[in-house]
Amino acid sequence: MTEGFDNNAKRKGPKKPRKMTAKRLQNIALYYCQRYVVSENKLSDYLTQRIYREVKDGEERQEMFDLIPPLVEKMADSGYVNDKEAASAKLRSALRSGYSVNRAIYLASRSSMVDGEKVGQQLESALEDALPDIATDDPEAPESATAMALSALQRAKRGPFRTGRMDETTERRDISWLQRRGYSFDEIKKAMGLDQSY
Repeated sequence: MTEGFDNNAKRKGPKKPRKMTAKRLQNIALYYCQRYVVSENKLSDYLTQRIYREVKDGEERQEMFDLIPPLVEKMADSGYVNDKEAASAKLRSALRSGYSVNRAIYLASRSSMVDGEKVGQQLESALEDALPDIATDDPEAPESATAMALSALQRAKRGPFRTGRMDETTERRDISWLQRRGYSFDEIKKAMGLDQSY
């Protein structure tokens, strides 16, 4: 048996979990905020999950939970946590993915854990960043929604922008795809160029 095998044999067995401390919790928070744009609620939720996973003792767990609010506040004061930026980032992502305004706001609110009203306040700038080709004064107007649906189809190479054969099956798939993104059937018909009697 070689020396390498002996070393591997010594390493066998479950790895001993690291003890959760205030310093370690802060390092976890810092690392998470450096990797992602997060809101206060998102960071709090993440830290809560980590504590649930790693701390088994009930009293010790509660002590760690009590550290979360001041730690999140500290991270926010230091600029590592920003509700506005987190909401805007998720909203831009949803708009680029082809979602309608209302659906994009809902998804951004849910994923960033920021109130929907606050997310909605970022709509104008998010639209300018995510969909600069769609200039509009009223993003919720039917013609704006149709333009957004058409832009979504173009980016996804669906509907009238398909390069392959378009038949009834692909048409229905594209209609369903837009419906899942929150567009009304009237908006979909216009974007797809379907006959109004469809």
